[in-house]
Amino acid sequence: MSFRTFFSPDRTRYVLFTENVLLHMYSYAQRAWYQREAGGEIYSPAPYSSGLLVDTVTGPHRKDRRNRHSYKPNIEAATRARNAEYERGRHAIGLWHTHPEPLPSPSGPDRKTTEDYLHAFDGDRDRYLTVILGNRGEVPSITVWSAEKYGAWQCWTEFRGQSAEFLTITLPMQ
Repeated sequence: MSFRTFFSPDRTRYVLFTENVLLHMYSYAQRAWYQREAGGEIYSPAPYSSGLLVDTVTGPHRKDRRNRHSYKPNIEAATRARNAEYERGRHAIGLWHTHPEPLPSPSGPDRKTTEDYLHAFDGDRDRYLTVILGNRGEVPSITVWSAEKYGAWQCWTEFRGQSAEFLTITLPMQ
């Protein structure tokens, strides 16, 4: 199974993306000049765990507004998807979208949107992630950032080279 794992700067937290989530996001990488930005939300069954498993992704939605350098989700479609995932035991832990650049970083609007989502939890969450796919490499580049409850932004580092058996993920009892 193919997966990708990113660690917080202090290495106390990580997020692991499953193969199905990665393949979905990769399919929207902006490899050609005519491709538009795309995005949506990422979900985990255990949103408060230090090891987040991202096993579900939504978006883009048909009525999203998308162009080469901008993505604005359709709020109604995103809300319906979020409610459906919540009913399935999945919790939104972040946003994902594409950028037409090799090593993407969040723009001002990306940061504001992520912070708005974090604040919507009314202090219930310590962070909200933003995942950005670039257009470099056979496998698209990905950067993971977090808006932190106390106002800072952190860039997470991809972990390479260790097998999945060394990573433990605490999942809620089903």
